[in-house]
Amino acid sequence: MKKRILSVICSILAAGALFTGALKTESLKVQAAPTGAVVIQSASIAGSNVVVNVSASEVPASDDGQYHLFALKVYQVGPAGAPLASVPAGPSASFQVPLGYNTAGSHLYDKFQVAVLQGGKYVPVTGGRYITNPEALAGGSPGRKNYGKKGLILDSTKIGNGNNEVVQLGVQQGAYNINLEDIIGGNGAIVYEYNGKPYAFDSVSVAQYDHCVRTSTGQGLGMTMVLLNPRVRGEEFMISPSARGGRCNYYMMNTSEDKGLEYLEAVVSFLASRYNGANGFGQVDNWVIGNEVNAKSIWNYANVTDEMKYAQLYADSVRVCYNAIKSRNANAYVCISVDQNWTRVHNPSTYYSARSMIEAVNYCITSEGNIDWAVAEHPYNYPMTWTTFWTPQSEKTAGAVTHGIDTGYLTMENIEQLTDYLSQPAMRNTKGEVRPVLLTEVGYSSNQGEEAQAAAILYAFQRAQTNQHIKAIIFNRQTDDPSEIAQGLAVGLTRRDGSHKLAFEFYQQMNGGNAGAYIQRAAAIMGIQDWNAAMHAR
Repeated sequence: MKKRILSVICSILAAGALFTGALKTESLKVQAAPTGAVVIQSASIAGSNVVVNVSASEVPASDDGQYHLFALKVYQVGPAGAPLASVPAGPSASFQVPLGYNTAGSHLYDKFQVAVLQGGKYVPVTGGRYITNPEALAGGSPGRKNYGKKGLILDSTKIGNGNNEVVQLGVQQGAYNINLEDIIGGNGAIVYEYNGKPYAFDSVSVAQYDHCVRTSTGQGLGMTMVLLNPRVRGEEFMISPSARGGRCNYYMMNTSEDKGLEYLEAVVSFLASRYNGANGFGQVDNWVIGNEVNAKSIWNYANVTDEMKYAQLYADSVRVCYNAIKSRNANAYVCISVDQNWTRVHNPSTYYSARSMIEAVNYCITSEGNIDWAVAEHPYNYPMTWTTFWTPQSEKTAGAVTHGIDTGYLTMENIEQLTDYLSQPAMRNTKGEVRPVLLTEVGYSSNQGEEAQAAAILYAFQRAQTNQHIKAIIFNRQTDDPSEIAQGLAVGLTRRDGSHKLAFEFYQQMNGGNAGAYIQRAAAIMGIQDWNAAMHAR
């Protein structure tokens, strides 16, 4: 798929183009965080301080018998400047330093490193470790709006203005895009003070986002926002230096330079604070960082061919956004984004598999302090224009979607493979729980008939309903889009003239008192004899 309208505020959730090719069955090895003789066991907020705990299986030699604690920027790899604190070296040690939250000396986004003095120079003896509990700063966060899993990518022209189609459909989850450059550019009429500096944000763009979130929250929707980073003239500092030479839809966020990093921290903090449910602007429960980042040359460009280096850059973006968001709303989900290409890719140098990207990001984050990120995935059919997956298009396509961990593609037919994979101990969050999964974009075309589209939507919803690890399924979309229709993807519940397809009725009824009757109709259309078995419940 899937076209983008960058000029439309409240545009649809971003999605990815489909690549096919040889099956890539190998996967990056899931690893634990690296260990050495000296290890930072934790870095956490305690009141107005940061406490850093260290252990050592062997105390390193040093000039002064001291451990020295440094705070590094995201892009730094070794000690710089003077240490924050020093304590006697030993098998265990603990540092306590001021957090400096929302001041010029804030350490909320810093990574901590321990060094010893050898030959008059500071030599690092640990890797970097970030604060892992930024939610400690978000007192009084509102509860999540867990009204249900039934989601829809909304038609921005139908938001408010007396239109009640969302209520009529019984939508429970909605989603929008936010282009970060919309906020930092424009008239600069909103002044946001952050970390001791003023940032001028655009009041016109913010007002449009306010309308989207406030209206949707008022209609009883849980909200998902996707943070995107397009190229805007004069604001290239928001793009990673590794990405500025490319031409793409969206780009890797800049955590490699002071200005880009500071603006990223400020703008995401501003958005998370504004839409935390306590300020009258509405509530966003889920934040997705970038779009389908495994498709790097399309949706999250960086001129980096090594997957681990690319994953580290993206993990750095996720970390910054996570700390900004969770420090403002402890109950928000912060999601990484991947597409349906689970192991199959066209060109490994420009397009990574979703599975290897999740593993690489997990390794990068765990190595520097595990946090509770979630997964946003887009389980479109393969091929995407082929709605009737129950009758495969060809023998080739039939073998691309299987109920096995090495499946080529993830679709709603085998979505349990994603949650089974995330159930592995090495993939779980800090509490030992399976990470939440949000299916933030999936759609079915009516080009093979309205009955097929309606049945596919109901089936997909029931698959999400019967999987406890899936928290939302957001269908693409409320109204047909002309450019998608031209690609064979008439995925809307309504036509361009506003008339309803059969899918509108099925969507409306699929979780109500008449759901059983509609399930029977869908089963008959799809030729499913045992509906419960077809759910692969988890």
